[in-house]
Amino acid sequence: MPAVRSAIGARREKLARDLARGLHHAADDRRVFLIERGDEALAELEGWAALEHSGAALPALAGTVLTVKACLDVGGWVTSSASASTQGDAPASDDAPVVAALRASGAVLLGQTNMTEFAYGALGVNSRFGTPRTPLDPTGSRVAGGSTSGGAVAAATRLADLSLGSDTSGSVRIPAAFCGCFGFKPSMGRYPGAGMQLLSRSFDVPGLLAADLATIRDADRVLVGDTLPATPSPRPLRYAIPADLATMETEAPVRAMFDACVAALQDHDVRIETVNLPTLAEAAMISGSGGIIAAEAYAIHAERLAARFDAYDPLVGGRIRQGAEVPAHRYATASSALQDCRRRFDAELAGFDGFLAPTTPMVAPEYALLADMERYLAVNSRVFSLTESANRLDLTSISLPLARLPTGIMLTGTRGGDAELLAQAGLLASIFADLSPLQI
Repeated sequence: MPAVRSAIGARREKLARDLARGLHHAADDRRVFLIERGDEALAELEGWAALEHSGAALPALAGTVLTVKACLDVGGWVTSSASASTQGDAPASDDAPVVAALRASGAVLLGQTNMTEFAYGALGVNSRFGTPRTPLDPTGSRVAGGSTSGGAVAAATRLADLSLGSDTSGSVRIPAAFCGCFGFKPSMGRYPGAGMQLLSRSFDVPGLLAADLATIRDADRVLVGDTLPATPSPRPLRYAIPADLATMETEAPVRAMFDACVAALQDHDVRIETVNLPTLAEAAMISGSGGIIAAEAYAIHAERLAARFDAYDPLVGGRIRQGAEVPAHRYATASSALQDCRRRFDAELAGFDGFLAPTTPMVAPEYALLADMERYLAVNSRVFSLTESANRLDLTSISLPLARLPTGIMLTGTRGGDAELLAQAGLLASIFADLSPLQI
């Protein structure tokens, strides 16, 4: 019997052990799941195991344990976005297309995962439903990152094989880095976005998290229908490093990790050059000064804010409401300027396969240090400073885990170059696997 088939029975046994040990039950102040269906998932896995035993042909994701972020529709569940303001909302009538496609290919839904309320935050902090912690910190004091916090924990601990999230400014890649798993942000439109509670119409995309890259590649193949190349194009890889990385306040463990990765790549004949990529910072500035996310979030939430503002997380509601103050001309000017910025970025990166950077300029911060609102906002802005350009410029991007340090290395490719990026990520991951662990 092929190994891929026999793995389903082993996966069911592992999930049964994990559920019996209570791994899905985190304390209320660090909850990972908002809804779970452990018994149903075990029954579905038993069904797939029976089919494998019979020798029947199985779909690509048969027996793959799946979690879904609370901003994506699952039929029969309230798409809560981890907000008290959604209590009493009607359940979704159908699965979001991206969820439906994964389940139709055999993925077994385990639960709905916690998140930063309405995805408006990059640290995973949620004052109403709890703040998941990274499994890489044995003290349990460091945040998992956000906004796909629960999904990253589920994937990194292998309670789930695949977690479905969303990425606005790094919301898949940041928690993947903090928790020690892979986090993939596709180009806009690669995956269907219907059935997803949006924060920003301009930047939101569904994204994938998993402890191994093969699972992400399998899920991508299901969602897109293409056969991905197993290896990159047969030519020397050439990556850029943004010159302004040298001037950023990057924590020492992150700098050491990144330098080690660059050296390892160069030892494997990957060409790496430090170059000026001014449009990365420019795109972030345009989006921020134009108030694009705030304005779009307010347009989505205006009615709910008026009716249930007190039910919003104190870290979220007031910030969304500020979007009402963004002038239409400023928003329109910024949106137009971003399109021009994207064209200029393409010219800047010409001749390169992509660019490299740490996923975050810091390791996962301690939750206790984020209690002060001013400090929280400052750290929140800083943590997505390296990831947000991929969303503003509509680039494909992936965070790769490293040496059990709660940060990662990020490879960002070209717009629409998702298949090639995933192939390159496999090569990079094999190179980085030999790096020695670094300690905080």
